[in-house]
Amino acid sequence: MKMWKVPLFLAGSCAMILKVQASFVVGEVRVQPLGRHLVRIEQRGPNGFEDRETFTVRERGIEAVEARETRAGGAVCIATATYRVGVPAGAAGLEGIRVESPAGEALCVLSNALLAKKFLPAPSALPAVWVLGDHPRVVPAARGALPPPAGEEDPTSGWDLASGAPDVYVFFPAASGYARFRSDFLKLTGPIPLVPLYALGLWYSRYHAYGEETALAVIERFRSAGIPLDLFTLDTDWRVGASCGYGVNEALFPDLGRFIRRAHARQVRVMLNDHPEPKGKGALDPEELRYRQAGLTSVLGLGADLWWFDRNWHTHLQAPAPGLDKEVWGMRLYRDITRDFRPGQRPLILSNVDGIHNGRRDAPSHPAAHRFPAWWTGDTCAEWNDLRLGVANGVDSGIVSLLPYVHEDLGGHHGQPDPELYVRFMQFGAFSPVARIHCTTQVHRYPWAYGAEVEKIVGDFFRLRYRLLPTLYAAAFEASRSGTPLLRRCDLEWPELPEAADSTQYLLGDDLLVAPILAPARAGGRAERTVWIPPGEWQDLWTGRTHRGPATIGAACALGEYPVYARGGGLVWSAPQRQSTGAAVWPELAVDVFVPRRDQEQVRTLYEDDGISVEHERGAFAVTEFALRQRGEETRIAISPRPAPAGIRPERRRLTLRIHLPPGAEARAVPCNGRTLPAEACALLAPAADPAPQLFAGSGPPPPEAGAILEWSGEVAAEEAVEIRFARADR
Repeated sequence: MKMWKVPLFLAGSCAMILKVQASFVVGEVRVQPLGRHLVRIEQRGPNGFEDRETFTVRERGIEAVEARETRAGGAVCIATATYRVGVPAGAAGLEGIRVESPAGEALCVLSNALLAKKFLPAPSALPAVWVLGDHPRVVPAARGALPPPAGEEDPTSGWDLASGAPDVYVFFPAASGYARFRSDFLKLTGPIPLVPLYALGLWYSRYHAYGEETALAVIERFRSAGIPLDLFTLDTDWRVGASCGYGVNEALFPDLGRFIRRAHARQVRVMLNDHPEPKGKGALDPEELRYRQAGLTSVLGLGADLWWFDRNWHTHLQAPAPGLDKEVWGMRLYRDITRDFRPGQRPLILSNVDGIHNGRRDAPSHPAAHRFPAWWTGDTCAEWNDLRLGVANGVDSGIVSLLPYVHEDLGGHHGQPDPELYVRFMQFGAFSPVARIHCTTQVHRYPWAYGAEVEKIVGDFFRLRYRLLPTLYAAAFEASRSGTPLLRRCDLEWPELPEAADSTQYLLGDDLLVAPILAPARAGGRAERTVWIPPGEWQDLWTGRTHRGPATIGAACALGEYPVYARGGGLVWSAPQRQSTGAAVWPELAVDVFVPRRDQEQVRTLYEDDGISVEHERGAFAVTEFALRQRGEETRIAISPRPAPAGIRPERRRLTLRIHLPPGAEARAVPCNGRTLPAEACALLAPAADPAPQLFAGSGPPPPEAGAILEWSGEVAAEEAVEIRFARADR
């Protein structure tokens, strides 16, 4: 049997013993290889080694891996094909344990300082070793953050706080690659949940003493303006005293349940703010948990849809243990109570980002925070710098914390933005994971309060957001499947290019490049910025001009324009205009296909389910693959529905294909499913002089510098595979 090279700290030994197993105990330390690129190193706790789920760690069965133990003079080397762990003889703790490459190169020497929270590495800067500390190590009760049964007065409500001991998980990102690192991290700590579809709609919020009729009047104003809306917030004034507790202020809401029912009749959900004051002797005291459950469910029972857990007040929750802060504790507490009350629905909680304080990112988030969406960055200001911070927070959080639903108070919390800044905030919101308008008292964020031009611009961008719901929901599905954020910093795809790590621009989903306007317009009324164009072809959706990257270009936009580019070879889904999100099923679906000049293949996955329940966790969903293949002059578009339970997809779908040809190109015969479509079945739309982009208008000709659009529309069985091929001729 081949023996592993003995590291230097074992040299001089007189005997060696080799064993192959899954777990190794050396003194007070246990080493558990969990995969080819992950190893756990744990110090024995007061009650022995810990195998239960903890607050941070959900699952340790990542990957079976063969490991060998070599003992020499009492010291131990545990080796796999991809790493080695050297444990000194009689180890009493983690201090001084060496993590090495297979060749014996020291990659890391452990210390208790490595238990601290830390940002996750970027794909463009992967370290040899990254260490996750399970600290504080807290073991939840089987029922989670719910109160114990009546009469059970366990001071920690079944949670084990006595299992604390140094416990680290060592990853090898540089060796594994970013995708594998992220996958292992999410298997260990738990996946990012799929949010309900309504989370991707427009949220309206204001710190204001709305009553039943004034709140409904705002909802009706959105509807009459044709601006979609899915969620209305009642900030703190809904309750007696406008601060703490769960008693309803009946002077404003004589019948809160009636108001919620009236909002629901208008297809608008209701969120209530909570500034939770502590009860009992600690966060896990049965008195606290019973009070919190009774209070939250009393309002959920009236029909409220979700809670806003707000830490920013003079009173706040207690923390269960030092290092397990109130922010992430409150996320879990509110999530567990909501999920228990409505077990058939996906819970959604709005919470402060752990580590971002009023727009400033000060510290890493807790490594379990990604399990509890959604998150906002606190009370920002109506200033350009806060908009810049908001873009960077949203883009970077998907990498450094794996939080894909970080977002801003659109318009800023404090102050009154001028019309230009207001529009730029709202435009960014239209291309954000969560579009939530909010402000403090004595100021407003109503689109119509800024005049007809601003109302139309803001309305157009939010109407576009709703047409893009199939694209946004597919991105949300991908976030739950792989951890890929909705806002994708470009180094997720091009880590080898330094310019790709720019956090002022991002991909929204797979194929839209967005570069927010972050400074006011100069003389002449056009705002300017530079945009890094990634490799490949990217079409400006306003002008139709195609840019080839990698390159840096200048963009200049009037108030109603925004730098958005479609990838050559990309596919963008849209649906007919909705005023609320409804179900995540698309009986009418348009697919904009941007044909590249150069050969390539792309596959994109459309996702459908009921948009609200947890049945998708049991397989009640449907995926349809859309493939584009460009080879020479032939373009092939194949639509392949995967088998799905009955009733998820519509039986028949009205499908529209808009095939964007490169400038100067024309299409020849267009067979569909083996049939050549008659000429009248395909509209050939030539570029128009009007600069309004076709995607923003919902239909119509392409912008001036684009190529022609070949448009086909027909009804197909949703389970039917569709294939379109055509020959492209370049003039």
